[in-house]
Formats: sequence, C-alpha cells, structure tokens
Amino acid sequence: MHLLLRTGFVVSAMAIASPLNAFAQAVTIFDGTYAGVSLTTNGTTGMCTVKSPVPGMLTISGGNAKTQQGDEVYQGAVNAQGALQLHSARGTLMYGKVDATGAATAGINIGMHGCTYNFAWKKK
Repeated sequence: MHLLLRTGFVVSAMAIASPLNAFAQAVTIFDGTYAGVSLTTNGTTGMCTVKSPVPGMLTISGGNAKTQQGDEVYQGAVNAQGALQLHSARGTLMYGKVDATGAATAGINIGMHGCTYNFAWKKK
C-alpha cells in the first residue's frame, strides 16, 4: 500500500510539474536585455516632455521585467504570450508587449497631465 501511495504521489507531482516547466520555458524565450529604440510622447500640456529620445534598458529574466525611466524604476512581469505589465513605486503602470522577433513596446498614460508615453526597445 505504501508503494502504491508513493507511486501515486510521484505521478501527481510529474503531472503538475510538466505544465509548470512548459510555462517557464515559454516565458524565458523573452529573456535578455533590450536596448531603447524610441521614446515619444503626446499630450495637450507642456508637462509632456522627455529627457531622452530613447528609453532606458529593459531587462527580462524568467518572467520578471525591469526598466528605469528617468528617476522611476518599473518592475513587473512578462507572461508566456509576451504581455508586459510593470509598475513604479509611485503606482504608475506601464503596459506593453514583447514579440518573438525581439521587439518590445509599452505605454504609460498620465491622466492628471493628459500625457501618453510610448516606449520601444529591441533585443540585443
């Protein structure tokens, strides 16, 4: 009986681990460093400015993503489909997408200023 219980446990663990391994492999295809390509903004106020025409580096490792834009650090995740969701300590949200060609894009909307920032990166 003990052997049967142990065998059942091992088979159950393998059944759970298999999808998790597939998910981990799917997410790691985006791992790497992405160099800034462009940073554009639009809005109706004079507050919609950028300090640099290119965004800071974006790094992705094991489903975790991080970038620094000016004095704000954004951290978050990328899922198996390449959807990016990052946030800063101030609560600003950045949403975007990474594709299989190594292109990444994201955007931020600052409602109180009426500004939209669009970021683009390319995998090194």
